[in-house]
Amino acid sequence: PGTETCLQISGYVRAEYRFAENDEFRGGVIANQRTQDDITFFARGSVAFDARTPTEYGTLRSFIRMSVDNTNNASTVGFNQAFIQFAGLTAGRITSFFDFFTTNLITGTGGSSDDTVEVLAHTATFGSGFSATVAVEDGRARRGTLGGGAVYGGQELPNLVANLNVSQAWGSAQLSGALQQIRHGVPNVTVDDEMGWAIAAGVNIRLPMIAAGDALWLQATYADGALGYVNAPSAGDDFAVPVNDATLVGLNLETTKSWAIKGAFRHFWTPTIWQDIEAVYGQVEQDRAAALVGNQAVTVPQDYDWWQAGTRINWRPVSGLVFSADVVYTQIDVDRPYIVNTLAVPVTVSDDASRWAGRIRIQRDF
Repeated sequence: PGTETCLQISGYVRAEYRFAENDEFRGGVIANQRTQDDITFFARGSVAFDARTPTEYGTLRSFIRMSVDNTNNASTVGFNQAFIQFAGLTAGRITSFFDFFTTNLITGTGGSSDDTVEVLAHTATFGSGFSATVAVEDGRARRGTLGGGAVYGGQELPNLVANLNVSQAWGSAQLSGALQQIRHGVPNVTVDDEMGWAIAAGVNIRLPMIAAGDALWLQATYADGALGYVNAPSAGDDFAVPVNDATLVGLNLETTKSWAIKGAFRHFWTPTIWQDIEAVYGQVEQDRAAALVGNQAVTVPQDYDWWQAGTRINWRPVSGLVFSADVVYTQIDVDRPYIVNTLAVPVTVSDDASRWAGRIRIQRDF
């Protein structure tokens, strides 16, 4: 009151009850499953402040979203988003402008990018729903690891991201691209830095002719040395297969290539009950082959295929309250079985790595 600024306060409270199988072989060692949690509890409280003021240059907007998460009896506080928008400029922390379909439908997150990063971007609008954005983004949020004894050096160049987007009555589509510097931190070694890159194309089609709210998502992503944009499951997800953005081979950084094709469908069975179905298939191609004994790998990394599929059921009994339950299956198939030395005894481990995961979620939005 008394100003030209409109302030919206919103937020949500979320409770989740999660299940995820722990693979017995992960990160190159035999894991002790009895020390790992298959069941975890999670709670989040999130609040957002959206302030907008009309100016002669258009709307001046500032947005903040803060959350407190608690799981395993430990709390974390963070700024999910904090940005300023003015005359096409976006500055601050926001979802990457590379991202399109950010896979919030099920527990599984592989095959597409969903990162919140610090950015400086400009968006140009052309009318009829078309826009284009060019952004510089914090590249450290996308970094994986380097193999062959190399480590990432300090950030010398930010990631350069661009997209072309269209949003109309039928749905939306986006073409994205990114460049990422692979700068090693190995001292006193003459190794050229490399440039990783990624591209993605996605489309969201509204299907009201089936039922109000129905929609289809399709997306394909390819990365060379910038694997964070594909987000393939690996050792970081308790699977057996590590993956590097690049590997030091001799005096060269050999980049890793990865791709994924993803699809999802949402169908409303009734106005208050709907189902999400999601599936993805991808590959990781690492140029440095694993050392072999016979037909078994004794070092990693190596190439692998993977796929993921899942579904979620949602029920909204009253406005602002949603109960949901989902389940997802992930499968990784490496080229060769592993040999691992445990207590000096060689152990052969199957190349199959799989996991069932799921969750029950209760969320109240306000």
